[in-house]
Amino acid sequence: MSVPELSQAIRIGRVVLAAVASVLASACDASGIAWTDPMTLSSAAADSRLVVDGKGRARLIADTSVSVKPTGDPRLCSGSVGAVRQDDGTLVATWWSVRDDSSAVLLAAVSPDAGPSWRPPLRVDTADVSVAGCDRPPPSISASAGFVHIAYSMRDRQGAGVFYAHSMDRGGSYEPAATIVYGDRLTPAAIAADKGSVAVAYEDPSGATPQVGLAISRDWGHIFGYRGRGSTGVGSATLPRVAVTSREIAVSWMQGSSAADANGRATRIVRVGRLQ
Repeated sequence: MSVPELSQAIRIGRVVLAAVASVLASACDASGIAWTDPMTLSSAAADSRLVVDGKGRARLIADTSVSVKPTGDPRLCSGSVGAVRQDDGTLVATWWSVRDDSSAVLLAAVSPDAGPSWRPPLRVDTADVSVAGCDRPPPSISASAGFVHIAYSMRDRQGAGVFYAHSMDRGGSYEPAATIVYGDRLTPAAIAADKGSVAVAYEDPSGATPQVGLAISRDWGHIFGYRGRGSTGVGSATLPRVAVTSREIAVSWMQGSSAADANGRATRIVRVGRLQ
């Protein structure tokens, strides 16, 4: 079996495992998260970040993550770079690098000195076959306890969807990607992690009215045992954000217009759940 065939077999195998996990979750986990009633957040600034504390209090704070641009990739898509500081002080970044045919490769690299220099980038996922060029949602990245977690949207040979990849050695290497969900279009995704708890929130890539889906892993991202809706189903839900701390999880989305106008018709909603 060739390397591409093996990679595809691994991807399909993970889809099957994800489907089994989803069936098991639906059978025993209809009430697996104790959700609070949804609330309106006081700020919906584009550069704010969702956080939740151990008492289930969610809020938006100014995003103080370092704005970086990894060097050495002339095909880097401007605006697609996401970076996070690891526990040891190093930075890890991920971005889309466009090919000649307008498909893209998902790359990641580590900066040991917090930005001035970068180790050679690694290929996280090379399966994209779209023609979107750089007109695609940026990847989302989180890091905790030596693990790096990346959620992203692309189109492989099976279709468009949301995918997940992680590193277990501080960005030194990446495991084969797993599929979160397939659908019809490319959509934004967000990821958060706290040690073994990993949460991916995403705009459902199918359906006429956008909703936010949610996938949760309690074993460091190896299997996502919970898959369900993150938003409430009332109106459209776009531009997801997610936060997790121990057993507390917060999911946020814009309800109404995807971009607030002068009358503020788009509202950022959040609800908090406790993992059982």
